[in-house]
Amino acid sequence: MPSELLHFPPAYSLVGLYRLATDGAIRGPVLDKVRHAALRGLAVGLAYAVASWRPLGWFVRTWLVGRQGVGKTVDVGFAGLSLSVDLVLYTHVLVLLPQLTNILRFFLRKNLRLARSRAYALTVASRGKPAAFWNQGYIEEWANPPPSASADVVKAGRRAHQEVWLKWLLWWPIQMALRHYLLIPLSPNLPLVAPLVTSTLRALQTAEYLHQPYFAVKNMGPDDVWRWVEERKWAYRAFGFSASLLEGVPIVGPFLSISNRIGAAMWAHDLEKRQHLFSAGVLRPLAPPQVGILGMGAMSDNGLDIQAAEDALEQQWSRKRRGHVAGADERSEDADAAATGETTRATHDSDEGSEGFVEVRGPGKSL
Repeated sequence: MPSELLHFPPAYSLVGLYRLATDGAIRGPVLDKVRHAALRGLAVGLAYAVASWRPLGWFVRTWLVGRQGVGKTVDVGFAGLSLSVDLVLYTHVLVLLPQLTNILRFFLRKNLRLARSRAYALTVASRGKPAAFWNQGYIEEWANPPPSASADVVKAGRRAHQEVWLKWLLWWPIQMALRHYLLIPLSPNLPLVAPLVTSTLRALQTAEYLHQPYFAVKNMGPDDVWRWVEERKWAYRAFGFSASLLEGVPIVGPFLSISNRIGAAMWAHDLEKRQHLFSAGVLRPLAPPQVGILGMGAMSDNGLDIQAAEDALEQQWSRKRRGHVAGADERSEDADAAATGETTRATHDSDEGSEGFVEVRGPGKSL
């Protein structure tokens, strides 16, 4: 990817979505893992929506909207795109969509975890780099790195001080209560804006979670992970915001979580290329005035042609063949080694709960 993309991390979410949609070498093996479970989940969700329509409608009219709200309409939308919708129907849909999404997640839970790991591994393998490219270790890019955090701030490399209150705030009953007793009475449009708030709250932890395989293959300890993310916290917040926003889309969110793994792998590859430029002395540690808001300086700070240096690095490390395709066994080994080589423990604070062990073994394919 162009080096300029590092200065706009949310673009990697779109890159992941584009590659999932257009790259058959990734899309086929990944979707094979979730196709049947997705069909079962959608069928059960449809049956639930039909069977629960009248009972849920009674619940909405009796407990959420009340008699005074029956028959009222609300204007949903912004500026000239507003639409007049029945208040009961609007509330009913807002309650039903998260339930359908959770039903789909239940059926996808195991296979979706494997599909995400396979997507990450296949994307890493498609970059055509050997294991030695990925496991050079942590290279400090700042001249004055932040000091190590205390144990109460860092928990296995992750920020622990947000976990309890954020988990409670994002718990679905609390979300439903806030949506229907606070947001809708204030403005019917606020439930549409609420995902922006929740994505902002969970942005840093989401992005940090998505890069757990990258941290593992670099053999980064908790202090290294904390320092790495702390130096690039606004870049991680930006990427995590876009990734969380995509995963929060009703019904299709679980599938977009797969494309987020592809985007995270593409971002990790570009970050690792930058690490090699620092280890080779092409780039020098950034002084405090140079780091910038994303922690990576600016393209014009050093007077170097970064793209030319990255092209030379690509020629040095790339295993891509011209005119023929590498063997499947070698590609599979590259995918496994680059992703983590084993399994990585990940705790993703999302509305689907902790994922436990994330398997990252999978067949690679050179593109």
